[in-house]
Amino acid sequence: MIGALVLVSVLQQAPKAFVDSSAAAAPAEEGVHFHAALEVGALALSAGTDATGVDGFGFAFPRLGVRGGEEFEFELGAPLRLRLLDQEPLQAQPDYGGRLRREDWDERSDFAQVLRSLRIGRDDGRFQLRAGDFSSYSLGAGWLVNRYNNRISPDYHPAGANFTAYLGPTRVELFASDVLAARLFAGEVRLDLGRVLSNTETAFDRFLLSVDVAHDFGRAGGTSPALSAASVGLQAGLVRNEKLQLWVQGAAGARADTLAESVPDYGATVGLVVAGKPRENVEISGRLEGRRQGGLFRFGAFGAGYELSRFSGVGLSELPLSQEQLPATFSGYGELVATVSQGRAEDLELLASASGEYFVTTGRVDADAVLQLQLPGGRTMAELRAILTDLTGKPRYSVAAEVRHRFVPALYGIFMGGTEHFPQANGSLRHGFMAGLGVGVDFER
Repeated sequence: MIGALVLVSVLQQAPKAFVDSSAAAAPAEEGVHFHAALEVGALALSAGTDATGVDGFGFAFPRLGVRGGEEFEFELGAPLRLRLLDQEPLQAQPDYGGRLRREDWDERSDFAQVLRSLRIGRDDGRFQLRAGDFSSYSLGAGWLVNRYNNRISPDYHPAGANFTAYLGPTRVELFASDVLAARLFAGEVRLDLGRVLSNTETAFDRFLLSVDVAHDFGRAGGTSPALSAASVGLQAGLVRNEKLQLWVQGAAGARADTLAESVPDYGATVGLVVAGKPRENVEISGRLEGRRQGGLFRFGAFGAGYELSRFSGVGLSELPLSQEQLPATFSGYGELVATVSQGRAEDLELLASASGEYFVTTGRVDADAVLQLQLPGGRTMAELRAILTDLTGKPRYSVAAEVRHRFVPALYGIFMGGTEHFPQANGSLRHGFMAGLGVGVDFER
């Protein structure tokens, strides 16, 4: 199941989200709201070991959530997959109780999946804490952590956390991919140079200096080599008004965990970010960068498919990303985000986001795309995610889709399917698939 996407668009990578001051402010939500849901159905999932075949499961997914205005909400849920058809009945480690899928609950991190989401603080407040799954998270401008998905592995279900605070002219952002284990930790300190050097409001939020660091201990969801990186970046707003934002930005980055002098573990990038609002209900943003990188470092290393690349950088049984060396090369990176929001629950809602990078010397192509769609009437919703790695060399494809259709106000159907990659004890990946069909009931008060 894809779950709720947490997309950080180019607009959010800039210091302030694009705001149309002419639009009427939405009324503040008051009171405490409760919602509950129960989803049940059948699921087919490839065997995650060296055995071939497909296992059959029945699944039950109860959820309960509370929302208190605009400053607090959380949701708890226990996704349970009960084995009905076993292609490997003589496995060394039987499932819990004979039926509950062991791989879903066999390490400490898996128990955090009960926390589906948590938010404390407003989106426009001085601080905010979020926790749960992160399916497309970017730290700052995304020079190190870019569109990262912490639950792409079918046997690893952590809860991550993200904390953001504004302290005078300084913005601090901290991220942990797994709150219960030594995994990926990252942080950014961003200084608003305009507020430090000038008292003129036109200079505020226009010149930004940021320092990013990230380190993966690699000790949960399977053991993988550690990886550290750091970057320094500068962003300057050339145009900032109600209809258009134009930024120029650049950064330098390096690996922080290697002293191999013969390997160029550093890189530099320069590019443009543009964001516009051509219509009242349409927002479009784009990012274009030219990069010089190679060796053991590349920008956006902690990317959409990192939870697989940390075992095999490309393909299924190659070197892990932390040890994968690229020849010194130039590359071009592009990203495009488009949203359509009518403002009413029954209207068309669309979010499309895509990114891609082309490496000049090797011809390597990486891509990532996300689509969220709600059809007019508000009854049918669909999500699609595709993560494509090294399309021209040793390709790896990760695709997931989910469709929901509401038949009556409290009853809806679910279809989900896609590819899966199971990390093996020897560090390789095993390719498989997943498909499921179910129904759900929910209510809110």
